[in-house]
Amino acid sequence: MNKITGVTLATVLVLAGCGGGGGGSAPAAALPTATSTSVSGTAAKGLVKQATVLVCRIVNGVPQADASCTSGTTGNDGSYNVTLSDGYTGPAMVKVMPGTASMMTDETTGTDVPYNMTMRAVVPAVAATTTVYVTPFSEMAASAVSTTTIDATTISQSIAAVQSAMATLGVNMSVMPMLDLKDNGSDSATLTLQSNMVKQLARVAMAAKNSNLLKDASGVACNAAGTTTSQQFACAVTAMAGVMNSYVTADATKSANLLAALNAQNATSVNMPILKADGTISMQLADMTSAASMQTAMQNAGMTVTTAANTVPGMMSGMH
Repeated sequence: MNKITGVTLATVLVLAGCGGGGGGSAPAAALPTATSTSVSGTAAKGLVKQATVLVCRIVNGVPQADASCTSGTTGNDGSYNVTLSDGYTGPAMVKVMPGTASMMTDETTGTDVPYNMTMRAVVPAVAATTTVYVTPFSEMAASAVSTTTIDATTISQSIAAVQSAMATLGVNMSVMPMLDLKDNGSDSATLTLQSNMVKQLARVAMAAKNSNLLKDASGVACNAAGTTTSQQFACAVTAMAGVMNSYVTADATKSANLLAALNAQNATSVNMPILKADGTISMQLADMTSAASMQTAMQNAGMTVTTAANTVPGMMSGMH
């Protein structure tokens, strides 16, 4: 099924009456039109740039085929916005897929490498405006819910299961995977959650390169000799998705290995994406374990000295 509108169209034939004056057709009745809905957000395992985004309606428990999904493209800041002109409001799956020139930022070096995988996210219901962030953690939830008939309830359960499994990292999939000084510059609580998400994504990049605990389906370490950075990142994301063995449970051994791999990474050199007050992206190199380094990074991105001094200590205490 390509589109669901909830609107049945009828053709009304009006016949002219007899007698007295000429007859004619009555004006056609106005047809109701669907109010469009939209899905927007950011894709990040570092920021994913110029990738294809598909928003797939979930019908009868399964996502639409790719060809029937509504498409868009991520910008160079990882953002996307896809409009569903039919006004769809049910559950959906977002897929971020490689295009001809797709790249992703390596947070450990600040350089871009080819984006050669697919990351997904699921949302229980699309509304007029819906925000969905696509990250390796959202891919875990999408993988989990794909083990069952997908609906709003199982999607919510899968998201909760992943956040529970990753609770010691403070993972919250509703949090923007960058620091937002444009909309949340004065909201220290939100900035704390965002900085923690950036830190955990940086740890994924580090673990993909440094840890032999993350392995592919054949049991080969993601950082095996001869693998490229892109291959290591893709392997790590697949390994993370494999942690979930159902939409409500995680594999205890795989979960422990993932947490061990991530916790072993010391985020002392991270290229953090910061959305500045003017709407542009600033990549700031910082030691995310150092308040002084974080304060300098925030100031370089436009935060005042006083605000940085007051905000960063709270951000540091809230990071995992």
